[in-house]
Amino acid sequence: MARPRKDTSITKLPAGGNVTMHNTLVSASHGLNLGEKRLVSMAVAKLSPKAAALPGKPVRISAVDFAEQFGLDPTTAYEQLRNAQENLFNRYIRHIEHYGPNGQKVEVIKMRWITSIGYKEGDGEVALAFAPEIAQFLVQLKKHFTSYQLSKAAALRSTYSWRMFENLERFRETGIWEVDMDRFHAIMETPKSYRANFAQTRRFVIEPALAELAAKTNITAKVEPIRRGRKIDRLRFTFENASQMKLAL
Repeated sequence: MARPRKDTSITKLPAGGNVTMHNTLVSASHGLNLGEKRLVSMAVAKLSPKAAALPGKPVRISAVDFAEQFGLDPTTAYEQLRNAQENLFNRYIRHIEHYGPNGQKVEVIKMRWITSIGYKEGDGEVALAFAPEIAQFLVQLKKHFTSYQLSKAAALRSTYSWRMFENLERFRETGIWEVDMDRFHAIMETPKSYRANFAQTRRFVIEPALAELAAKTNITAKVEPIRRGRKIDRLRFTFENASQMKLAL
């Protein structure tokens, strides 16, 4: 298999490039695996959240830059990037637009991440165009957004850890993230079997994610299950972020 060649025409991420998105996108269900999450995050980090619109040309990412960003060998990066772009076209974002007076879902919106994606087999290069429907969550951002350094998340090897990281970063200033169980399962995209068994959720989702965050991002968090009667109704995460400060746009 040919190794990807370095393309100097591809704009590299700025040092400490930030991933910035509206909080609606942070708390939505994405359906992305780790490779797809990495590809999308690199592309988002190349956008300017203050821009008036999404870029007119596709965002380009090389396998060499992908490997450097996530600490992968070139062959692994090549395979992961190729697989990610293959599936990304069919991925969509699912979020609840409105809730009723009793907390019931009133309207659920689905939007695709991208409208087109191209892959150069020999060069190991992806060019993708974000869908116009998600522009509201990526550009012209003035409030209700989350921004974090991609380099802080790059070492994570679990999608659960990355999703936990993003949602804790959303509440960086208070150090408290409280979320009801249904929303937590939707955000983390847990298997159906976990939703009826909190012990499995804790063992296979929460504890491994918190352990990886502590080891790789300097975020130390604890979780407190909050019960309503005998049922666990909500989770309260309290955390300290030793290495992050508020990121200015």
